[in-house]
Order: sequence, then structure tokens, then C-alpha cells
Amino acid sequence: MPQKSISGIELKDAIASDDILGKEVIDSEGNFIGVVEKVFIDKKKLNFIAISVDKGFLQSGLTIGKDYIEKITDYAVFLNIRVAYEIKGMDVFDKNGSIIGIVSKVDLFENKNSISALQVNSGVFKKNLVISSDLIQTIGYSVLLNVTKQEIKDMKKKEDDAAKEGKKG
Repeated sequence: MPQKSISGIELKDAIASDDILGKEVIDSEGNFIGVVEKVFIDKKKLNFIAISVDKGFLQSGLTIGKDYIEKITDYAVFLNIRVAYEIKGMDVFDKNGSIIGIVSKVDLFENKNSISALQVNSGVFKKNLVISSDLIQTIGYSVLLNVTKQEIKDMKKKEDDAAKEGKKG
């Protein structure tokens, strides 16, 4: 029996929280992100604002704002983005295809899904590297940079020299 509404609002096309909780969350490239754990509603405006995603055992959760949600179906919640945090663990290559390292951390601008920098574990450089977003050419199955390994070494040397000068002065 359909639920009655005293507000005059038609509810047949509405989604209840029970319809969203437990649904799989899929990014714009078809990757499984996790399962909807919570639905957030603005308590003053009474508008839907975000979902919380459970990424599984031993992985920290994620909150995704409604602007990143493309659609909600009977089977899943589909996003209109690739989640930036999913880049963690990807290989990083220079523009010539030489391996630089593996993404160990993703730094975002504020609370947006926009990368400011990647922290890369690099055996080549014997320590972690910080790769700013302007050095990233593309992100697919791996991260491809728009600079060579030598250019990264030169930038790193300049940074190290500047830091040494700062300590002397």
C-alpha cells in the first residue's frame, strides 16, 4: 500500500534512506569504491548533502558530497568523478616511461576531489617525493608525469640547496 503524504508532495519517485544505505558506490570509471554507510541531511535546510562510504575492513571511510553523485539506481550509487584517494598505490612514471615510484599519499585542495600533490615512495630518489599537480599529465591505471626523471632530480636538488641556504642564514 503506498504511503500517504500530508505535505501534498508526490512520493512515488522519492528515495528513502533505506533505499540508499548498503548500496555499492561506483566511480565514473566503473570502479567499486565502497558501500553507503550514512546519509547526511542539512538540519536547517532539510536538504540531502552527502553520503558516507564504508570502504571495508582496515580502510578509512570517505564522505562524498551530493555534487559528486551522478545518479542513484536500484542497484548502486554512481559518481560523476574518479575518487582522488583511489590513486594511492598506483605506479608513477616520468614522461619517458621510467618508473619514479608508488603513490603513498594524496594531498587534496581543501575538502575537494582536486589533487594538490602526490607523495611518492621512490627507491630512485631514496626518499619520499612530493609531486605537485602541475607535473601530472594523466592518471589512468598509473600516473604519468609531464617531466623526465632528470628534471625531477634537478628540481629536488634546487629544493635541497634552497633548504640548506635557509638553515645557514
